[in-house]
Amino acid sequence: MRFRLKVFFVLLLILINFGCERDEICLEEITPKLILRFYNENNTDELKRVQGLVVRIEGVEGDYEDESITVFTDSIAVPLKVTENSTKIILNLSGDTEDEDNLDTLSVNYSQEDIFISRACGYKTLYKEAQAALVDDQDNWIKGIEIKKEPFEIIDEKTAHVKIYH
Repeated sequence: MRFRLKVFFVLLLILINFGCERDEICLEEITPKLILRFYNENNTDELKRVQGLVVRIEGVEGDYEDESITVFTDSIAVPLKVTENSTKIILNLSGDTEDEDNLDTLSVNYSQEDIFISRACGYKTLYKEAQAALVDDQDNWIKGIEIKKEPFEIIDEKTAHVKIYH
C-alpha cells in the first residue's frame, strides 16, 4: 500500500511538472510604423523641426496621439492600417484641431505580408511594395516628399521611410 502511494505521488508530480507551460514574453519587434522625418525645403540636408503638429488617420476616429508629436520634433512614427492596403495621413501644422485651413494629406499604398512571430507575440505585418504621394491642395505647407530607399518597404523602425520638406 505504501509503495503504491509513493508511486502515485511521484506520477502526480511528474504530470504536474510536464503539464505546466513556460510563460512567454514577446521580445520581438511589433508591426512597424511609418517614420516621417521633416527637413528644410531650402537646405534639403538640414532637419527642420515642427511644433504643434496634429496627425489624423483618415477613417480612424479622433487624432493620433503620440507624446513625440506634441513636442517640438523633427520626426514622427505613424501606424498604418492593417485592415486595408492604403492609409491617408492628414497632417495639420496649425496645432489646432478646429482650424482645418492648413491640412496636408499623405497617401500611402502598400501590400501586406503577415508573419507569425510566436504565441506570445502573434503576427506582425510588414508593408511591401509601398508608394507614398502628397495630395496637392494648392495650399500645401509640405513642399515635397522623398522616399528614403527603393524598393519602398516598411519592415522596421530603424531609419526614416519618408522625408518631408517644408
